[in-house]
Amino acid sequence: MLSVREVTTAYQGLVAISAVSIEVEKGEIVCVAGANGAGKSTLLKSIAGAERPRSGTVTFDGKRLDGMAQHHITATGIAYVPENRRLFPRLSVRDNLRLGSYLYRGEANREQPLDLVFTLFPRLQERLEQRAETLSGGEQQMLAIGRALMTRPRLLMLDEPSQGIMPKLVDEIFQAVKRIRDAGMTVLIVEQRMAECLEIADRAYILQTGRVLMQGAASEIKGNPDVRKAYLGL
Repeated sequence: MLSVREVTTAYQGLVAISAVSIEVEKGEIVCVAGANGAGKSTLLKSIAGAERPRSGTVTFDGKRLDGMAQHHITATGIAYVPENRRLFPRLSVRDNLRLGSYLYRGEANREQPLDLVFTLFPRLQERLEQRAETLSGGEQQMLAIGRALMTRPRLLMLDEPSQGIMPKLVDEIFQAVKRIRDAGMTVLIVEQRMAECLEIADRAYILQTGRVLMQGAASEIKGNPDVRKAYLGL
């Protein structure tokens, strides 16, 4: 489905990822984990078109994405929820969600994905008329994911969805990720909270200083003694 081959990308003049290769198959949850500054966010930006790789290739269902404009990448079926969420703070929850469905403007079923969004995050339905800036951090993350789902993606990419939110809501969001996969989507998730990420993932990659340090089944990586000591504190 998604193939990243030997991608090198510089961010603010410095090489952030170097010769990184990952594969994501249809129906998987794939976790990319690592410490802050490992290059995880740059990897997602390179796939989404927010950063242009210096070298290497990114393909999605056989179509080359590297060099393609970001809105064209979205139209191929990839939704990207960035680390800072990029909500419109003074717009309502309803309007933020509707902005996610711009690809289907003019169509009678434009708001069809709302059923899934409200099933995953019922509190958004309760707050439809509230401005996004009035929501808690966790609720804003739910809104950002909900808006991405309005694009009807085949691949959902999440950058640090647990960052800056209460532990209780972190669990809700990780459970929602599993349900999104069960609804037929593929998920690529970047996280520092490695234990929680490995718990829901099928496969995982660990990045360190811009390179792939380790890859494999999530259960195998979680049980690796070096990983348990260095990243899980066990």
